[in-house]
Amino acid sequence: MSLSRSLLLAGLDALPFAALASIATYVFARTAIRPSVVVGMLAATVGVAVLLALGTISANRYRADGKSFYFTRAVVVEGLLSIP
Repeated sequence: MSLSRSLLLAGLDALPFAALASIATYVFARTAIRPSVVVGMLAATVGVAVLLALGTISANRYRADGKSFYFTRAVVVEGLLSIP
């Protein structure tokens, strides 16, 4: 798999976590900050930061080991393993 394809897959895999972080930021910041424009910009910034951080971690792991790391798969597997 080429590096550009790996970066795309890493970004797509991190996208649900970025969306959840953006939504959580929007919901919690909305109670403290009144202007919705400020809350929206804050939520977008947090979402982009999470997307870049998780995508970078995954891409660096691919470059180091040659294996892709999928956050969604890891979270689902850990969730299933934690069910008694």
